[in-house]
Amino acid sequence: MISVVGFGSLLSERSARDTVPGLANYRLVQVPGYRRIFNKVGIVFIAGHGQPADSLEVSSCSTEPCKNTRITVARFDCPVEQFTELYEREHRYRWVEVEPVGLDGSPQPPARMCTRYSDLEYRLNKCVTDEEYHERVGRYYQGPIWRDDILPFPRYLKFCLVSAAAHGSAVLDNFLDTSFLADGNTSVRQYLVTRPDLIPSSLRERFA
Repeated sequence: MISVVGFGSLLSERSARDTVPGLANYRLVQVPGYRRIFNKVGIVFIAGHGQPADSLEVSSCSTEPCKNTRITVARFDCPVEQFTELYEREHRYRWVEVEPVGLDGSPQPPARMCTRYSDLEYRLNKCVTDEEYHERVGRYYQGPIWRDDILPFPRYLKFCLVSAAAHGSAVLDNFLDTSFLADGNTSVRQYLVTRPDLIPSSLRERFA
């Protein structure tokens, strides 16, 4: 088994099982020293969900180091033979080893987590040829993948919010306060004040 932590859509066990049907020991932990940031162009939103390539509302969630911040994430064990599918799903990220802690602060064994990349590193390390890059990215989108001016893809953000809320108010609050727009300054909680239309109907009472 390969131990993995997920911080966005993987907060939904159902979503995790879509890619890793044989996962085991799904549970919540925390990762100190990181925050979430919506700064990656979600190519799947353009290729599979009809979002215009020139839209600003096209970002998915990544992570980046942030001192004194602790994100609540889902941890699960992935069968080695199914990790290839997860790796493919998260192809535009960098994988790093992190040291999670339990919700009570107890030390946990290391796990793998996706974090931010750069366009140059992605081209050099993940797409060996121009043809592969075109197949994965270029035929859908022209421009940098990692940006500081984009906004969350609405359906994706709503899914992340619902997935976090399914674990309780504390997990939702953690998501709202440790997740930031690509500008690096605006928290998701602050963003939703200006965009209440992005609050899922099932959660509106929590924001009243």
